[in-house]
Amino acid sequence: MSRNSQTMEDLALAKIRKIEQQLLKREKESTEKKKRIAREERERHTTMPPLEEIQVRARRLRHEQSLSRGEIANIQRSQNRSLLLLLLLIIATCTLIWWGIKLMQAG
Repeated sequence: MSRNSQTMEDLALAKIRKIEQQLLKREKESTEKKKRIAREERERHTTMPPLEEIQVRARRLRHEQSLSRGEIANIQRSQNRSLLLLLLLIIATCTLIWWGIKLMQAG
């Protein structure tokens, strides 16, 4: 009978040791996870935010990708026409000023 009780004690002790190993394993995993989270938090705080130029480039890229080539061509054509009109207005203004100066000198 003592032999049977001894084997039951050995089984109970083995079960306790197994549970203890599982708990130690979980504790180790938990500690590693806490360290990893702390390291990631430190890295997040020490990492510089992206430069404004990078953000501008990303925005421009998204904008260009959203427009089709036809839309871009239409916008460029419209801007070229506006630039041409501005140039013509400047030339007309300069011509009127020159004409006014010539009239004042003649009189």
